[in-house]
Amino acid sequence: MFKKSVLSITNLLILSVIIVSLGVVSFFLFSLLSKRSSPKEASGNHFNQALSAASAALQERWTEGDSEGGYAKGSFACPDLISNNHKIHSSYFQCNPYYLLCHLRGEAGVKEPLSFKNKAGEFQFEFLGHGFDRKGALTASFKEKSSGKKASFKFLDTCSQVALPASVYSAGPLEASSLLWDNIGQKVMMDKSYVTNGEARVWLKSESSEKLKNKMARNSTEFHKPSVNLSFKERKLYCAFKGGQLLQSRQFDAATFLPSRGENRYIYKFPYPWTKRKDGIEELGEKNCSKIFSKECGEQNYEFHSTYSPSWSGVYHSLGSYPESFDNKFRPKAIFKPSSKELPLESPWHRLGLRASLENQEELYEYNGARLDLPEQARDMEKRSAFRCVYYY
Repeated sequence: MFKKSVLSITNLLILSVIIVSLGVVSFFLFSLLSKRSSPKEASGNHFNQALSAASAALQERWTEGDSEGGYAKGSFACPDLISNNHKIHSSYFQCNPYYLLCHLRGEAGVKEPLSFKNKAGEFQFEFLGHGFDRKGALTASFKEKSSGKKASFKFLDTCSQVALPASVYSAGPLEASSLLWDNIGQKVMMDKSYVTNGEARVWLKSESSEKLKNKMARNSTEFHKPSVNLSFKERKLYCAFKGGQLLQSRQFDAATFLPSRGENRYIYKFPYPWTKRKDGIEELGEKNCSKIFSKECGEQNYEFHSTYSPSWSGVYHSLGSYPESFDNKFRPKAIFKPSSKELPLESPWHRLGLRASLENQEELYEYNGARLDLPEQARDMEKRSAFRCVYYY
């Protein structure tokens, strides 16, 4: 019995030695094979790591924009893309192809913009060029310097739109309104701010029409400013190019009126986006330009792509700023928001829901609930009004 136990222990020791030996041999074989991997495989791993580092850094740069505040410091050197010496809100540089191109060219005040790091090391890229796809999305091409391999990235705009929550809404400024509608079962996204000259230029450049190409040549090179020189038809074409439609008046109403419960076709409407008080504008005074940028604020102080007059839904420029044009399914001629920085704070047009027409004001009195005469400075709104788009998913 004792001898058998000794034998068994001896066999176990021998087996253990064999297992350990095999493990050691396997480790050295794996190390040897790893060191002898083909140059092609090693290059592929290097390039994959480089792509991973580049994509993470470029995505962050795309969505955060000028996080260093280079524009405000005067360190931008790309006047063909971004005009200098203007008041431009920092949000303009987020998801903005013109800013990203300025950055990639090394002209946005950031050192070594094409040097990317991760745990695997540091990688150097070269910017080769750019283009825009059929919906205006930026594509940029690069070469990784060490391997010489090329790659392209597409940058999708995830910054400029806001969702309109599913609910029952009412169009126009009147509380007791029959113009009820809803977007239940739909995913509706709308532009937070105005379409800019730069965005319109991408569309104009893609068009084959000589008339539109000529318009591109006349389009303002100040890309940060709202696009105001497109005709009503051209605005619709632009929004279609982006995969959407011209924003409707009722959707703007829904996004700017403070929400309230509706009962028996009666929905409470509050004339200002920042308060439920009917006399809310009387409390403002001349220095509350963030809530409504009116004539008192001074044209020279206007900050482009600002967050003036924010609404509960995240839409900006609810009142004041630029005149704005919409599509209007309920009242096709009521397509303009006259409230703008051209009108004094005491103007009766500084109310949510009010609309104007350049054709016939008479039929708008019932819609607005009051007889409001269009001021002289608002009579050419079609040539000076901004616009936005809406998207359905």
